[in-house]
Amino acid sequence: MEKKQEKQASREIDRLKKMVAEQKEAIEKLKVDNLFLETLFDGIDEEIMVLDTEYRVLNVNRSFLERHGIDKEKAIGKKCYEVTYGAENPCDQNNRLCPLKRAAQTGKRVEVTHRRDDGKSGTKEMIRIMYPLIVGDGEVKYFIEISRDVTEYRKLIQRLQASEKKFRAILDTATDAILSIDEKQKIVLFNNAAERIFGYSRKEILGKDLSALVPPQYGDHHRFVKRFLEKGIPKVMGKTLSLTALRKNGEEFPIELGLSYLKMDQRITFTAIIRDVSEQKKLEENLLRSERLAAVGQAVAHVAHEIKNPLMIIGGFSHQIRNNLDDQKAIQKLDMIYDEISRLEKLVANLGDFTKEYRLVKRATDINSVIRDVLKIMAEIYQPQKYSFREELSSNLEEIPCDPDKLKQVFMNIIANGIEAMGNGGSITISTAGLPGGVEIRISDSGIGIEKEKLLHIFEPFYTTREKGSGLGLSISYKIVEAHKGDIWAQSSPGEGATFVIRLPYE
Repeated sequence: MEKKQEKQASREIDRLKKMVAEQKEAIEKLKVDNLFLETLFDGIDEEIMVLDTEYRVLNVNRSFLERHGIDKEKAIGKKCYEVTYGAENPCDQNNRLCPLKRAAQTGKRVEVTHRRDDGKSGTKEMIRIMYPLIVGDGEVKYFIEISRDVTEYRKLIQRLQASEKKFRAILDTATDAILSIDEKQKIVLFNNAAERIFGYSRKEILGKDLSALVPPQYGDHHRFVKRFLEKGIPKVMGKTLSLTALRKNGEEFPIELGLSYLKMDQRITFTAIIRDVSEQKKLEENLLRSERLAAVGQAVAHVAHEIKNPLMIIGGFSHQIRNNLDDQKAIQKLDMIYDEISRLEKLVANLGDFTKEYRLVKRATDINSVIRDVLKIMAEIYQPQKYSFREELSSNLEEIPCDPDKLKQVFMNIIANGIEAMGNGGSITISTAGLPGGVEIRISDSGIGIEKEKLLHIFEPFYTTREKGSGLGLSISYKIVEAHKGDIWAQSSPGEGATFVIRLPYE
C-alpha cells in the first residue's frame, strides 16, 4: 500500500515538474514575444499612444517621447491632450476634432488632421489615426493612436502644386501650340494656344491620336516614333520641321514644328512646339506677288506707252481709207482691222489701269450697301434661272473709309470670274463680318474650283484660266485692295468652288 502511494506521489511530482517546466517555457516565450512587441513598438517611426476611455495615457513609444522631449514617467497616467498639446480640455473643446471620442462612438477607425506648434521648427501638421480595441465582453475600453508627421509631405505637395501652376501658366500664356504625346502617339498635353490654333478643346483632343492634327500624308510620325523607340536615335530632335497640319474645321495650314523628348521611368514622352506660319506664308506670298507686279508693271507701262500711239495712227488711217473705198470686200476687211484695233485699245486702257497708281476718293461707306448695289447689277446681267446671288451680311458693321466705286469694280470682277467658273449655273454668296480693326468680305462660288498651283498666280497680270479673259481683272483688283491698305487672297480646292477673302481696315 505504501509503495503504491509512493508511486502515485512520484508521478504527481513528475507531473508538477513538467507543468512548471512548461510554464517556465511559456513565460520565456512570453518574455521573448513581449520583447519583440516592445522592440517593434519602440522601433516604429510614428508616434504611438495607448489610451483608455478617460483619455489617460497607458503607454507611449520612443518616437513619441523623443518628439515631445519628455520621459515616459511624465507621460503615463496623464491625459492625452495634456501631453500632446499642453491643453486643459479634450480636443473637441479646443477647436480640434477629437478622434478618441469619435472612435468610442462608432467603434471604428478614425482619422483626423491636427496642427500643432512645436516651438522650434514652427507649425507641424499631424495625421492622427485612432484604433478602438474591443475586449472580450465586446466593449471598447482601450485605444491605440498612431500620429504621423506629414508637414514635409504637405510642403512637398504644395511645392509641386505651385510648380504645376507655374508650369501651366507658362504653357497657357505661350503663343505657340505646345502638345505632348506618349509612346502610343496619344496626346497627353494640349495648351491654350493649341486649342486656339487647332480649334479643339482639351476635352476633345486629350487621348486622341496625333494623326487628328498632323495626318500621316503630311508627316509619318508613327514611323518616326517606332524607329526612335527601336534604335533610340533622335534624328529630328532639335531641328525645325516644316509640315502641314489640319484644323478641326478641315482647313489645312502650314506649321513649323520643333521636337524634344523626355525619358522617365522607362517611359518616353515627346513634346512638340508648333507655330502656325499661315500668316507668315501669306505675307511672303504677298511680298513676292507685289515684287512681281512691280516688275511686270514697269514693263507693261513701257509697252502700253509704245503701242498706244501706233494704234491711234493705224486706227485713224484705217477709218480714212474705209471712207474712200467702194469695194465691199475691202471694206469688210478694214472693218475687221478696225475691230481688232478697238480691242487692242481696250487692252491698252486696261494696261493703263493696271500700271497706274490709284488715287482713291475715300469717304465713309457702308460696305453692305456697296455689296447690295453690286448684286443688283449682277442679277440684272445674268439669267436668274441659272445663277443665284445670296447675301449673308453682318448687321453691326461700322462704316469704313474707302472708294466705293473702285471696290465695286473689285467685287464685280470676282463675281464675273465665279460665274464663268460655273458654266452650268450655280450660286454666288457674299458675306461680311467685323474684325478687330476692320471688316472681312468673302465672295464664294460653287464652280469648278482652282488648283493649288494656280492659286499662287491668279493675281499676276496676263495669267488667266478663262477662255476670253485678259488676265488683268484680278491684278487690277489686287492693286485696288492694296491701295486701300487691305489684303486679298483666294481659298479653293478643285471641284469645291472658290472663295475670295478681302480684308479692309477702318483706317
